[in-house]
Amino acid sequence: MAATRRRRVKKRVCTIPRAPDGSAFFNCGTCGVSVAISLADMHFCQSNKMEFKRESFMKDQDMEIYNIEIDRIGFEKWKNMSEEEKQPFVSRARELDNKHQEALKEEADDIIKVRYGADSPMIDEMQWIFGESVEFSKE
Repeated sequence: MAATRRRRVKKRVCTIPRAPDGSAFFNCGTCGVSVAISLADMHFCQSNKMEFKRESFMKDQDMEIYNIEIDRIGFEKWKNMSEEEKQPFVSRARELDNKHQEALKEEADDIIKVRYGADSPMIDEMQWIFGESVEFSKE
């Protein structure tokens, strides 16, 4: 009778992360929350403090001015500016628009330069790799 061999079970190479006391949890030093060690890299207590600070700031401020009102105030300020005061903003906007138009034109030119079919650069690469002429039959 032939003996059947059991498959060997592979040993775990990476151990389960544990705290110094053997627990799977540890207490965060900054906020004091008990966090699972496997999720420790996703624990950001500093960002929670910033969020709390932002919320407390919003509660302390007079919330009668909302985003729409802020936009309205900015528009009124722009409308009341003289042409000399508007000039730096307008020139910067034109400069950015010109750069954007140039980038669009270059991208369009690059798209036009792409060749397909027998003139494609990929065919040249194939010929270089295989060292022979690549023929395509129409069968």
